[in-house]
Amino acid sequence: MKKISLAILSAVCFSSVVCAAPHSASGIILTYDLNKDESLPLEEFVDARRARFNASDKNQDGVLDESEYVYEWEGKMESRLAEDRKASVKQTHIRFHAVDSNDDEFITMDEVNAVGERSFARMDSDKDGVIALGDPEPKPRRANSEQNKDDKPELVQRPMLRMPTSHNIKGFVALYDQNGDETVTKEEFYSVRQTQFQRTDENSDDKLTEQEYVLEFEDRLDAQIEKTHQGQIKQTYVRFGVLDTDEDGKMTFSEYMVSGFNAFHRYDTNGDGYLTLDDPAPAPRERQQATNATAKVSE
Repeated sequence: MKKISLAILSAVCFSSVVCAAPHSASGIILTYDLNKDESLPLEEFVDARRARFNASDKNQDGVLDESEYVYEWEGKMESRLAEDRKASVKQTHIRFHAVDSNDDEFITMDEVNAVGERSFARMDSDKDGVIALGDPEPKPRRANSEQNKDDKPELVQRPMLRMPTSHNIKGFVALYDQNGDETVTKEEFYSVRQTQFQRTDENSDDKLTEQEYVLEFEDRLDAQIEKTHQGQIKQTYVRFGVLDTDEDGKMTFSEYMVSGFNAFHRYDTNGDGYLTLDDPAPAPRERQQATNATAKVSE
């Protein structure tokens, strides 16, 4: 039978493909903090994971088979995707009124271009008239950069539903590069936005109603939800196969907790056995993987 060392499994669990536990201290605390005091000791974490394991064990035989493991995660995933969709639609209504600068309940191409001009100028941080892979990232928006360092961190669950973004160089180029040269000229940028406008303008009257604007975005949301759902289910089957270290088709609680312990200890950066939002953030995964590799060579 295949045996996977804890060191190898730990390295695998640093990837988003395998590690099932939430990928942030906030997410772990929100998921497993049973008494809602925003402090999660290891014992409480294990108790919460045990309760989740037992709830997933539908036939109460003390282990999880593949279908039980996948079914449990699918239910939680669908609930989170529904919440993320609702929040995204709400934000889309807000965005419509932000773009509708004259408050006439319509968005024109001129209003779209006015927003686009500001967006392109912000992304073009080196001011050479094109956005290219490798360009410096734009400075953080003022609201983020001026955040009071004394403000207490808030418990926030990262959204599972993530739409393509134009707020970083890689995302911007992916959305607007039409000829595949990894750069975006203003002509390409405005051409793509014109096409998007025309696709959204269902009655071709050269203006967008709030309903047209929101419905077009909902179509893209639903396509992304389907893509995310398929990807997450595929990853869950992979995760089961990795955690089922003896390949008997059954996951014990000890096997189930391998990914849990990895996640907990990654974010318990001061090593006191408690997760709180006051713990310093861990090193980025890429840096952690490099450190692990160096340590392994030194052994």
